Amino acid sequence: MAIPPDAPARPPGDDAHDHGGAHVWVRARETADTIPEDDWGWRRAASLPGSDRDANPSAARQLLLDAYEAYCTNPLAYAVIEQSTNFVLGGGVRATATDARVQRAIDRFWHDPSNRLDLRVYAIQTELALFGEQFIRAFTDPATGRVVVRQLDPLHVEAIETDPEDIERPLRYLWKPPGPAGTISLEGTWIPATEVDHFAINRVSNARRGRSDLAPILPWLIRYKEWLLDRVRINRSKGAFLYDVTINGGRREDLERLRREYEAYPPEPGSILFHNEVESWRAVQPNIGADDVRDDGRALRLMIATGAGVPEHYLSEGGNANRATAAEMGLPAIKRFGRRQEFLRRVLARLVDRALDAQVAAGRLSARADRRFVVTFDEPVADQKEARAASLAQATVAIATATDRGWATPDEARRLWWRLAGEADEVEGRGASSGDVQKGAR
Repeated sequence: MAIPPDAPARPPGDDAHDHGGAHVWVRARETADTIPEDDWGWRRAASLPGSDRDANPSAARQLLLDAYEAYCTNPLAYAVIEQSTNFVLGGGVRATATDARVQRAIDRFWHDPSNRLDLRVYAIQTELALFGEQFIRAFTDPATGRVVVRQLDPLHVEAIETDPEDIERPLRYLWKPPGPAGTISLEGTWIPATEVDHFAINRVSNARRGRSDLAPILPWLIRYKEWLLDRVRINRSKGAFLYDVTINGGRREDLERLRREYEAYPPEPGSILFHNEVESWRAVQPNIGADDVRDDGRALRLMIATGAGVPEHYLSEGGNANRATAAEMGLPAIKRFGRRQEFLRRVLARLVDRALDAQVAAGRLSARADRRFVVTFDEPVADQKEARAASLAQATVAIATATDRGWATPDEARRLWWRLAGEADEVEGRGASSGDVQKGAR
């Protein structure tokens, strides 16, 4: 089979060379020297282990292990993850339905002793930020419609098989949990995608796996830890000293005798020494020339804060910002936490929708019931509600002034005020509304 000189680099209309590894279109010109002639123009029949945008399995596994170790042992890494959970969830999350029957069905799933989503949601958010993804498996009892959810450790999900034509449509997951005495099955078990929901963050469109929030800052966390250890060692050395004793006219045997005496009974801190003009005592301390390295530590913390997407005063560095500056610096972080809330809202909406489907299939919930519900969070920042109230009060005064001066009719002013008030209410109790939840969850 000869390759035409004008053969395209990839099939017309295909924008990417590798659709996430699900199949590979062979670019004839670029691969003519490396692909056997009989293989030109063909694609793989099965999924590849990963895509061009996914890290290789060993690197991805090591990243999960490093992120978990940093979370357990590094205070800054722990703060980055925990503060994200605190801001995203705050005082908790609720799922509220319009229909009382649907609400009871949601409560059965939400407060099931094996689910306890009011507590599990914190683990989901924490591990989502820590590992960059969550695999949540649903176990359904078809007779009762009961759904029990469990989080699968991403470390033991070895592979994801997707539709050859659509990387965003998973087909099954290769699950290899540890066996007896820590051994891992060589084959594992393929779990169909109908039983597992995969939620990933920090990934591009052509990748299957998510990435930890700690991934960009892990090297700097290690450097900062090493820098602190060096400072501890240096400060310990700075506090150490020794006595230099000079004996005028002493013979060698006299020096040896005095050395044995002082080694047996060295002077204790705070003790007073008495000696004649023959002896001269002098305390000697190391001069390491590293008294002030504050800027070095702050530079490392700034790199960590930048990679984590939080201002430095979120990492206990409050000496360089006043209240007004801190409020302005915190706005991007609050926006980021709000975006994470939207993602977590979809996670919970999907789980609730799965539970409602199971209860409808088991006959415990009518198929004609109004299944609209909203998932709502508390405010990321406690004083945001007061700030919106103050902003609405100022807008009310401005609208009233405009109406009095004839710049707006009463009807226009009323519509504008209600629009502003409605936007404030929407932000305050922003939840995925009924129809949106159902569409997004299915």
